[in-house]
Amino acid sequence: MYKIYVPNISNTNLGGGFRFLQNFCKGLEGKVEFVNTWQECDIVFVFSITTIDKNEIHEAVNSGKKLLIRIDNIPRKSRNKRQSPAERLTEFGNKASAVVYQSQWCKDYAGFFITNDNEHIINNGVDPDIFNTRGKNSDGNTYLYINFNDNPNKRFDEALYWFDMEWRRNKEAKLIIAGNAPRIYLEHPEYNWDLPTNGKVEFVDVQHTPEQVSDLMRKCDYLLFPSFAEAYSNTALEALACGMEILYPNHIGGTLELLNNNKDKVKTIQEMADEYLNLFNKIM
Repeated sequence: MYKIYVPNISNTNLGGGFRFLQNFCKGLEGKVEFVNTWQECDIVFVFSITTIDKNEIHEAVNSGKKLLIRIDNIPRKSRNKRQSPAERLTEFGNKASAVVYQSQWCKDYAGFFITNDNEHIINNGVDPDIFNTRGKNSDGNTYLYINFNDNPNKRFDEALYWFDMEWRRNKEAKLIIAGNAPRIYLEHPEYNWDLPTNGKVEFVDVQHTPEQVSDLMRKCDYLLFPSFAEAYSNTALEALACGMEILYPNHIGGTLELLNNNKDKVKTIQEMADEYLNLFNKIM
């Protein structure tokens, strides 16, 4: 049984990277041993280049530890206090025993910065114990938009536009916005999200646990997902697993790839974990 060390110096537990980490650990439970230091491990698994101490990774590699790095996108400099995302991709991608990309789009986009002869694509999976259609109680008219941060790539205003257009065709349509939203709308409900029509919008706060997210998704029918340059969104996968339809996906990114890969059956975290386990075998 391999010993895996996952460095993580971040104190947040929201976002796609951290949902992946939860799924990764659960999927590999009983198949590997997770340890707390690189000195104990066989493999250092970097799930995000923004959650590591660079010196620690260099020490581990110089000591002969295998390094596996997962690339889910190019982190934005404006959201990374170290302001060196592309440089980190090169620095550690070139040192790794293997590099995993979240999607083919991600490999084409972020792989530009990496020279490594051992590259793989392992798509994300969904936890079927949590995200499923059991007890689904949607009404056929409920749209959902999820936004956990202020990243402009999430296309908040575009999502509102598409809901407005949906409401014009179906006056029963209603929208739930979950997570965070521009302060101006929260402080001025009379603006009704700047919708020019009378569409009904409900705002709910950040859903902190996967269970809260899945409960919300089972109440909804459609996910508005115009998000730009998403490598392989957990949110979109989870919505599919909860029986939702993905509307207005952006063609730049891995979302269309995701929809094509999961049109018959949504990939599980157990299937994802087995792919990682096979890769561990190869690099060891």
